[in-house]
Formats: sequence, structure tokens, C-alpha cells
Amino acid sequence: MGNKNKRFYPLQPIYLCSMRHPLTILLVLFFLQVHGQNLPVGKRTISFVDGSRSNRSISTEFYYPGVSAGTNVALAAGTEKYPVIVFGHGFVMTPAAYVWLADSLVKHGFILAFPSTESGLSPSHEQFGRDLAFLAQRITSLNDSSGNFLFGRVANKSALGGHSMGGGCSLLAMTYNTQVQAVFNFAAAETNPSAKAAATTIQKPALIFSGSQDCIVAPSEQQTMYSNIPYPCKSYINITGGLHCHFGNNDATCSFGQLSSGCNSSSISAPTLFSKTISVLRPFLQHYLKADCTAAALFESTINNLSGVTTLRSCSSDPLGCVVTSLPGGIPNPALSIFPNPSSIQNGITLKLKQGVFNNVKIFDLSGRTIRSYNRTGTNQIRISAPIAGSYLICAETTVGIFYRQIIFHK
Repeated sequence: MGNKNKRFYPLQPIYLCSMRHPLTILLVLFFLQVHGQNLPVGKRTISFVDGSRSNRSISTEFYYPGVSAGTNVALAAGTEKYPVIVFGHGFVMTPAAYVWLADSLVKHGFILAFPSTESGLSPSHEQFGRDLAFLAQRITSLNDSSGNFLFGRVANKSALGGHSMGGGCSLLAMTYNTQVQAVFNFAAAETNPSAKAAATTIQKPALIFSGSQDCIVAPSEQQTMYSNIPYPCKSYINITGGLHCHFGNNDATCSFGQLSSGCNSSSISAPTLFSKTISVLRPFLQHYLKADCTAAALFESTINNLSGVTTLRSCSSDPLGCVVTSLPGGIPNPALSIFPNPSSIQNGITLKLKQGVFNNVKIFDLSGRTIRSYNRTGTNQIRISAPIAGSYLICAETTVGIFYRQIIFHK
């Protein structure tokens, strides 16, 4: 399958410690900070009512950043607003099969909603698609609901996703709610009405996953959906060895169907598939739901270098207007020691190399402005300081490489 039609946003050279473009700073901070975020996962079961469909009740498993991990805990403290992701389950499956997805995304500042409707033997694809579309609208509106625990904390950004039947329904849902920012799905199945036909109308960024050893819904089905999407920025990831039920954490009902079809074994495990999936999915969502241009660079780097996948990629322009640079190397490296960190302004912070010597060290604030510069030191140890307390980024050019680190000074 190769990497056909793969294009991305304009790449520009990086000049390392010269930091000619402030976005370079942001790329590094994304790598250092966002990867370390680990918010506790809260969970509630909430029934939403759609008055436009005869007061249809939509029972939903609801996951969100909590003040602590657990059921019915309070929302995490602070003022951050969290984007919404609504995800549809597979045929005769339940939201419990996708706890891995909730755990992987909530800790990075997303709200996830999994409707449990249409889980029987005769599901209505149209109604399930409308459930997904309704929840995306309803949950984002809770930002303005003063009596709700999410009041003032929900971003007006959402994405739709799903697995198997739910994957096909996520494409249907995009036609019912055009305010959604992006769509993704796993091993999506054809639906009635047709998900393939719905794909021809989608004008939002799309990320489509499949497993190469899926005998329940062939990868060619997902590739057709990808090809049908007219939007100029879309991606297709086929995970080598991936099974249909891997995406549902080998749910018992799903796996029974695989076993009956004679395709229940693989060279990779479900956790391996999860890791590959999240490494691409999270920066995709970070980019489009949090308007994070730095995440676009990570997405590009990952999709270009991820092993054990084949990809299709078409992206002639970035709808957010991002211009992306390459992510610099040398993050982090044990050859450079920093201590103590954090430290006081008065005491400063020491940088020490295990080998080689420093050429120059620069300190930048979070806007990319150079705060201090130490040039041509010719030593393997240097003490640095900043004028005021805060978080900074250093770029140390040495005879053995270039290193980026975040440092913090307090009073």
C-alpha cells in the first residue's frame, strides 16, 4: 500500500539554538509538557434526553478529567476547557470495551462520551448515528449550563469516532452535526444508511484506522471510506497484524465472532495496537480540537516514522493555518544533567555534561524571546539564572550535540 498521496503542511528548516521562529519553542514544549500530562480519570453514567426524537433517552458512559480517579468524582480543578469526543461502540458490544481509549485520552485533557444505545441484535444505524451527533452538540452546550458540574469547563470543540458499526455510524453522524471539528474511526463497517455514501459529504479532517488481519470487516472497506472523503486533509492507517476485535480490547462477544470466522490470532497484541493507534490519534485530536499547531508536527513525525503500519495520506493545506517546522532532536538526553530543577533565582541552576564541553547556552521564555545567552564557555559545567521566576526553555549547543530542556525558577 505504501505511502501514496502523502502530503503535509510546508516544512521549514530549523536553526536549532538560533530559534528563528517562535514555533520551534512551542514544538519542544509540546514534547516536554504534553507528554507528561497525566490527569486522573473520572467516570459517570449520564442519561441525556433528545427532545427532537420523542424524548429519546441516551444512556452514556462519561469519562472526564477528575480531581481524583474514580466514579462520580468532581471535575479537575482549574479553568481549562476540555474538548468533547463522542465514540460509538461496535455491534452487540458495550462502552466497556473502550475503557483503554478513555484512559489514553482523558488524562491529556479530553472529555469522552460512549453512548450505550443500539447494543442489541437489531440496531438502528441511523438512530445510533443521530445519538452520536446529538451528544456532541449537547455536551458542548453544558459549558453554559450553570447547574451542571461541567459549567464553564467545556470547549466548543468536538470530534466523533467509533469502532466497527460505531465507526460507520460516526460517518453518518457527521452528516447530522456539521459543527463537529473532526472524525476518526477504527475498523469501520458499512451501515444502513450507507457510511460509504455519507463519507462523500464529509468536509472535516478525518483519520481512518484498520487492521491488516481483520476478517470481520476487510481493510478495503475502510480504505473505500477514506477515498470517498472529499476533504483535502485526511489519513488512513492500516496496522500490520491488527484484528477487528483488537480495537475493542478483545471483547468476548467480538472475539467469539472472530474465532468462528477462523481469524482470532495475530502476531501483535491488543496493547501493541493501542500504542500505535494512540501515538497517531492523540496529536491529531490535540491539533484539531485544541488548535495546537505543535501537535501537527508530532502527528507528521509519527505518521512518517511509525513502524508496523502502512499509510495513505492526503493533505494539501492545514485548515488551522499552521506552518509546521521539524521537531529538533536531542530531547532529552542523559548526557546532560540539570540540578536542582526547579531552583531559586538566587541560587541558579547548574548544567553539567558527562562528556564534551558547552559552546553556548540560551534561555528562552515561553513566547520564544531570548532571556539570556552564555556564549563559548569551553567548559563542561555552567551555572545559569533568570531575571524573574517562571518556566523557561534552554537550548544548549555542545561539542557532543544540542539539548533542549525545560527549567523552572522560583523566588
